[in-house]
Amino acid sequence: EKKGCSMLTDYGFYFQPVVPGSMDNNGAIGNSIGGSSRSSNKVGPSGKAHVWFMDDIRAISRRYDGMKDRGLEIYLAKQHSVLLTFENTEVRERVILLVSQRISSVKSLPLPCFTDRSFVESALELWQAGELDNFEYLLCLNSAAGRSFHDLSRYPVFPWVLSNYGENDDEDDFSDDFSTMLDFTDPDNFRDLSKPIGALNEQRHADFYNRYMSMVQQQKSHASQSNQDVPFMYGTHYSAPGYTLFYLLRVMPEHMLLLQNGKFDVPDRLFHSIDATYKSILTNPADVKELIPEFFDPDCYDFLINSMGLGLGNLQTGERVNDAILPLWANKSAKRFLRKNRAALESEYCTRNLPKWIDLIFGIASRGQGAKDAKNLFHPMAYIGPEDLEAIRNPEDRERAELQATEFGIVPDQLFSRKHPSKNENIGSWGDSDALFTRDRLRESYGVEDNTNFSAPVMTKGESGRAPSRFFVDEAMMQNYNATGSHVGANPFD
Repeated sequence: EKKGCSMLTDYGFYFQPVVPGSMDNNGAIGNSIGGSSRSSNKVGPSGKAHVWFMDDIRAISRRYDGMKDRGLEIYLAKQHSVLLTFENTEVRERVILLVSQRISSVKSLPLPCFTDRSFVESALELWQAGELDNFEYLLCLNSAAGRSFHDLSRYPVFPWVLSNYGENDDEDDFSDDFSTMLDFTDPDNFRDLSKPIGALNEQRHADFYNRYMSMVQQQKSHASQSNQDVPFMYGTHYSAPGYTLFYLLRVMPEHMLLLQNGKFDVPDRLFHSIDATYKSILTNPADVKELIPEFFDPDCYDFLINSMGLGLGNLQTGERVNDAILPLWANKSAKRFLRKNRAALESEYCTRNLPKWIDLIFGIASRGQGAKDAKNLFHPMAYIGPEDLEAIRNPEDRERAELQATEFGIVPDQLFSRKHPSKNENIGSWGDSDALFTRDRLRESYGVEDNTNFSAPVMTKGESGRAPSRFFVDEAMMQNYNATGSHVGANPFD
C-alpha cells in the first residue's frame, strides 16, 4: 500500500507516490523544514509516477477501503487491476464520472462498471444464454457485490460444490481414466446448494439453533440490550481474511505470518487436506467457511503445492504438513483436482441448483427475514455498512466495530431482491422492476460536469494485482487520447 497523489488526464491515470512528510497541509508536495515547504524533495522511492493509460482501461468497479465506501478498482489490459482509495465517496464518484466520460466520448459503448445495474443485468443475460459459464458468472457477481482479489476481508467467495473428497491412502498408481470414480449424475456426490454451510449437518445446526433461541429469549427478557448481542445463528463467517489465508498459505506465507505474529498456526489447524477441511466445515462449531475462486482454476494449482518448502510442522499423528492431500479421484494431481472441481461447478446438477446458493450469498436469503428463514443468519457485525459505521458516535466503538467486521467476515452487498432465476427462466420484466440492488445510484448523488477541475491533487492509496478473467468490453473500443491535463483533487487523508 502506498500513499500519493493522483492526476487524471485524457492520456492516462497517474499515481505519484509520496514519501512520509513530503506533503504539507495545503496538499503541496514537499517536506516541511523550518516552517517552509520545499517541493523539490523526493517523491516516492524513484521520483517516478505510475501511469495507467486510457488505452489499457477495460472496466472499473466501486470498492471499499475497510468499511469506508471510497475505493476504485481499475481493470486493465492483460488481466491486471489497480485499487485506489480516495478521501471520500464524493471524490471517488467524481473520478468515476470523469474517467467514464473521457473514455465514452470517443467510443460507441460506455466504460463498463462492474458495480452498475447494467453490468449485473448483462451478466445474468449472458449466463442464461450460455455465453458465461458458472465460474465466470460467479466472478461477475462477486465483483458487483464489492468483492475483490485485493481485499482479504472481501475476497471473492465460491461454494463447496462436491461432497465426495475421500483421500488416497495407498501408493498405488491409478489409471488416467478415473471418470467413473466421480459421477456428476449422482446427486449424492454434491453438496446441497440450497443450504448454508452451517445447516448442512442437521445435528450441528440444532446446536446453532438452540443457541439462537436462547439469545432470542434473553432479548425478550431485556437481559441484553447491546446490538452485538442481537440473536444470530453463526458467530463465524463463510469468508474472512483468516480463511482466505488458510487456503493460500503455501503461496502467501508472509501474510499468514503477519496474521499469526510471526509464526505459522498449529499444524493441525493448517490447510493440509481437502477431505479434512470439508469434514471440519460439517462438524466444527466454529467453521462454516466456503471456498475461494482458486479452487476452480487449474492455472492456480500452486496454492495446493508446497513449492517453497515451508516448514509447516507435523500433525499430532506425526504426518508432515506439506502439499495439500487431495481426494482419491484427483489421482495425486493438483491440476486434475482443480479441473474436476471446475467440471463439477459447470455440471448440470450445479447449474440447476446454483441460483439457490446465489440467493444465500447475494440475494434474498443473504440478510433480514430471508436469512432467518434460510438458516443463514450471522453475527450482526457481518452486516454492518458504511452508513452504520458513521452512525456510531463513539470513535473507539466505531474503530472496534470496523475491526471486528473486517477481521471476522462481511456479508457481500445484496444484488437481488427476488429469487435468482434459473438458467431457462424468462426475466423480461426485471428491467422495469426493483429486482436489482447496485451501487450505481451513488452516481446520481455526485453529478459533475465534464469540464470540472479541482485545485489540489487527489491523495490516494494504491496497490495492484490480478483481476477476474473476463470483461464485457470490445477491444476495438479503446482509442488513443491527447493529454489535456484535467486534474481531479481533494484534501490529503491518512
